[in-house]
Amino acid sequence: MRKVKKCPSCGRQIYLYAQICPYCKAETHFASIDEVEPPVYEDNSQPELPQEEVAADAAPASDPAELPVEEQKEGHLGKYIKHLKEDTEKVKHEYDEKIASKYSPSTILIGSVIAVLSIIVLCFFIAVQMMETETFSLNNNVDNELKEVIDSVENDLYQSSTIVAKFPDRQRHGMFYLQNGHLHLFDASNQTHEEIDITALNPKATVDYNGSGVLNAYLSTNEKYILIIASRNAGNTEFGFYRLGIDDKKLEFIDRGRVVQEKDGYTVSTDMRSASYDSNGDKVKGISGSEWESLPKVEKPKKQVERTEQKVEREPEPVSVTEQMKPSVDLAPKPTVPAVPEKITIKPVDTSKPR
Repeated sequence: MRKVKKCPSCGRQIYLYAQICPYCKAETHFASIDEVEPPVYEDNSQPELPQEEVAADAAPASDPAELPVEEQKEGHLGKYIKHLKEDTEKVKHEYDEKIASKYSPSTILIGSVIAVLSIIVLCFFIAVQMMETETFSLNNNVDNELKEVIDSVENDLYQSSTIVAKFPDRQRHGMFYLQNGHLHLFDASNQTHEEIDITALNPKATVDYNGSGVLNAYLSTNEKYILIIASRNAGNTEFGFYRLGIDDKKLEFIDRGRVVQEKDGYTVSTDMRSASYDSNGDKVKGISGSEWESLPKVEKPKKQVERTEQKVEREPEPVSVTEQMKPSVDLAPKPTVPAVPEKITIKPVDTSKPR
């Protein structure tokens, strides 16, 4: 006896506890096998089906336990999963098509060439950096023995001198210092002191050693030069700005005038011009002394003012007509003055007689 029941949607005989109709795929809302079984009825008759549907209904008409697992579990969730799979496959297919169209063989070739060139440039840059680093470390490799010698001399000169720069490496192995207006170099390898004669190194350089001499000396930012400020006359009214090469000991005349050290460099000025230099002694702007001297000088012509006295003959002033025709007799009426009598007699009054 088969436990069957009519599907509420299609009316076909299905398993009593089927939750989904295997024919119309609709939910049956039947009670599950775990719930209380509702009253059942036996139906041994077979529904009349068309010849065309016999083959299709043969499998579902069998025992529901023999149905595929997918059909037994299929419902709204199964449909959702099925559609989700289809959408996923569709999106994946579209994405593959876009990738295939975007990354064509020509595009891949161009991208590969650019990538290879970028790698070559990067490798070259890294190699240059490594070479510079190796050179810097070679030139600035501190020798501990030379460093100890320089430090010892520095301690001896601490109170009487001004240390300008120290190079405790194998290439330079020296120390520059100022003492009493003179620039000196201590050679750590030979342990000798040498005075740097600025006037002998460059004929354009002038230093008043009888006065202030070398006032200040500074190490350039690139550590290739010693920038020197020296007095050119006894009154310290003009200074010389020079640059001494540390490796070749060549002295370069930069400028002359009033030298002022600033935060980012130096300024050299006179009453007629001014020039600015960076911390390495290179000119930034302005006119240097040598440039000023090379400019053509234009002399202002003296104005010669010749004063010429021009004699101007003055014409006689015109005389009015009334003055020319002045009458000889004064016809203007004169006021009459009353005649004064020639003699006035005053009789004295007799006061002796009574009245």
